[in-house]
Amino acid sequence: MSAPPALSVIVPCLDEEDNVSRFPETLFSALERLGVSYEVIAVDDGSGDGTGERLEALRRRGLPLLPLRHERTRGLGAAVATAAAQARGEWIVTLDADMTFSPDQIALLLDAQRRTGADCVLGSPARGSFCGVPWSRRLPSAALNALYRLLFSSAITAYTPIFRLYRASLLRALKPDCAGFEVNAEIAVLLLRRDARIVEAPVVLTARVLGSSKLRRARELGAHLRLLARLLAGR
Repeated sequence: MSAPPALSVIVPCLDEEDNVSRFPETLFSALERLGVSYEVIAVDDGSGDGTGERLEALRRRGLPLLPLRHERTRGLGAAVATAAAQARGEWIVTLDADMTFSPDQIALLLDAQRRTGADCVLGSPARGSFCGVPWSRRLPSAALNALYRLLFSSAITAYTPIFRLYRASLLRALKPDCAGFEVNAEIAVLLLRRDARIVEAPVVLTARVLGSSKLRRARELGAHLRLLARLLAGR
């Protein structure tokens, strides 16, 4: 067996065949420029299109890619948990398949960790910027993050975005319960409760170019409210 990579990049994928086809020039080219050993673990979360086939085609090309599959759609949190259990790197990055957080910004997360010794680096567009992202998406996210800041730590601006760097052993030890998009907020609160060292790096969030978002605002608001009730109850 080859030596473990320094970095495992987890990419949940649901009906993302067009974006998967861009991985060589968007994701893998950026990772090659980092100068660290890496693997990509992409989880096909029960896609109904050609996502799984395109991931397998990339693997056959010899790219450092491990494709995993859920037979039915289980949610972003479940996809991250499935991939984290297989990750061999000391550090884990979680990243959207639509590349709205450019993989080139992984270097910013790694640099922040090296400078601070943090256990987790959150990519924060609130501390960075937005490019082409409509207010209809920005406002609900800002409101949710403001609520989490009010109830937990005001030092964190990025409770909900997925783009993060984690110490792998710590992420696996957390065992979050959420299966959906709200898992990112749950993980942030669990890290705070463990007194993990968390820092934020300013990053840019852009608009999706291909495919459609799987996030449904009313459903996600309900999921966050249920999560908040559970967290405030100490569970």
